[in-house]
Amino acid sequence: MRVLVTGADGFTGTYLLAELLSRGHEVVSFASDITDAAAVDAEVAAVIPDRVIHLAAIAFVGTDAVDPFYQVNQLGTYHLLDAVARHAPSAHVLIASSANIYGNTTGGSLDESTPPNPANHYAVSKWAMELGARMWADRLHITIARPFNYTGVGQEEQYLIPKIVAHFRRREPVITLGNIDVSRDFGDVRSVVAAYCGLSLAPPAPQVVNVCTGRVWNIRQIIAIASRITGHYIEIATNPAFMRANEVEILAGDASLLQSLLPDWQPKSLEDTLEWMLAA
Repeated sequence: MRVLVTGADGFTGTYLLAELLSRGHEVVSFASDITDAAAVDAEVAAVIPDRVIHLAAIAFVGTDAVDPFYQVNQLGTYHLLDAVARHAPSAHVLIASSANIYGNTTGGSLDESTPPNPANHYAVSKWAMELGARMWADRLHITIARPFNYTGVGQEEQYLIPKIVAHFRRREPVITLGNIDVSRDFGDVRSVVAAYCGLSLAPPAPQVVNVCTGRVWNIRQIIAIASRITGHYIEIATNPAFMRANEVEILAGDASLLQSLLPDWQPKSLEDTLEWMLAA
């Protein structure tokens, strides 16, 4: 199949392209500025894809500028859906949203029925994107994926696990972090793109699907695993400025729906991911 991928040059996109090519598909990396409606329309008309996997987004929650979240994540998605509906209406569209839309005040294991409670502009823009996508539901087959935290080789050090890995690789004596006792679901980018491919290439009925491991780890445990792998001990210092107010202690994803749709899909273990990243 011909698969059009937006955000193909990003962290996730590079792994997704490799996965699609390994499965024998024709991959087209979307080249236009997603915020330019005319350019998006022209490119979709030229490609006429069988599948669209939409990754392009402003993704770092800590970004100071607010407007790009909505220009790219919300309006850019609308431009893409509108163009696909006009020129390739039979193409299945997989949209990468985010588990950030659930917020950080509802704890436990969150399934797809958990009410959205976004707590930052990134999450609000993703929730607005999901709501807006419903306007094309009568013309397009759309699946929305909500990935929880995930990581891997090549992710920038501004994210938590790459920061920890970089400190161990440099054998730093101390690392400064925020709340080290909260537990979160951490996946592997290779597992995430395998799920995206499964949901896109043999698409289920249109729906929202969590992409997660169903397991949680706190920062102390992550540090302990990295220490065991490397043989290096690192002291943890905490900085209150890195902590979020009213943050729930445990926040995990419920992967039941994903695993029912893709019974052969299994997430990699966190230890496998850390070994891979530390050896890179």
